[in-house]
Amino acid sequence: MSCQVSQIRTNYFLRMRMHTFSPFFKAFIFALLIIAKPTVYAAEAAVSTSATAAVSTIVMFPNEILQISDAPEIKSSILIADKSVRKLYFFESEETLTTPVSFEIDIGKNSGAKTKRNDKKTPEGIYLLQKKMTPPEIPFDQYGSLAFATDYPNVFDKFENKTGDGIWLHSVPDTVPLSRGSKGCVVLRNESIQKLSDQISLNKSHLIINSKTEWIDSDAHTLRKNKVINWLTNWKDTWQKQDLENYGKMYSDEFSAPNFNKKSWLMHKEKLKGIYKAITLDFSKPSIFHTKNQYLIKFVQNYTSDMHQDKGIKTLYLIEKGDDLLILREEWSSL
Repeated sequence: MSCQVSQIRTNYFLRMRMHTFSPFFKAFIFALLIIAKPTVYAAEAAVSTSATAAVSTIVMFPNEILQISDAPEIKSSILIADKSVRKLYFFESEETLTTPVSFEIDIGKNSGAKTKRNDKKTPEGIYLLQKKMTPPEIPFDQYGSLAFATDYPNVFDKFENKTGDGIWLHSVPDTVPLSRGSKGCVVLRNESIQKLSDQISLNKSHLIINSKTEWIDSDAHTLRKNKVINWLTNWKDTWQKQDLENYGKMYSDEFSAPNFNKKSWLMHKEKLKGIYKAITLDFSKPSIFHTKNQYLIKFVQNYTSDMHQDKGIKTLYLIEKGDDLLILREEWSSL
């Protein structure tokens, strides 16, 4: 490579000094440049090939999966359905974020995200796989050998007043093409769904459906992940300090929790502040999933005060408004 670069520099120098040479010597130099020209292009081609190779080795991460928890109570595989290329990506763990296994899929007959019952569109969002079904509970000719029911409509869907139900991840017999279009479900071949069967944990594994999977580089992925983790740390700190003024600012005005809205939730926290002198919180590594302006954060929470202690799974549903992340709903289940 050093010889080729030297040749390029020599050729450039000769071209720049041509006006000082005699006509006979100019002709001689011109002949030499023509002979050397392939060497110049070879050097440029080598540089170009090297640059292309460098670009092709950039590792890309799914923007939809920012982090997968290692806590046994919630650790699970994750699936992403990409409607644009009709592919299902399977991620066994955080270590496989850049090397997923993929399967061909079918989706709803009609394009776009599902908004109402019977629109024959596949929804877009973050869905929990809740129930496993096999024949004779389901007819084989329609759903093949296996089906998993999702929680559509989820918290975000209900907030946006979307209707309908019965959105499944299921298979079809081999005689049915993966191009006919479903009523809204994500559809796989029998062989494919059987490969996934033992890898899916009910009420732990999520199916993320997006119009198109957004693959981003490591720096962008880390930046987005850290934004959420920093937000979570700040939320935890304000709660521990019982700083209810700043704590309340982290909740959407449309917030809800079982038996609470935002106003009654903050009144409840104010009441507890008068009872508990100190609060200590410990969180496991959270799972963080994301589509559009929606985030789902799930972690194991240990809560300790001077009068109470408990442990459970906390799920936060966030919406992004401008640069702010706001809690739309908060759920907790005891362990």
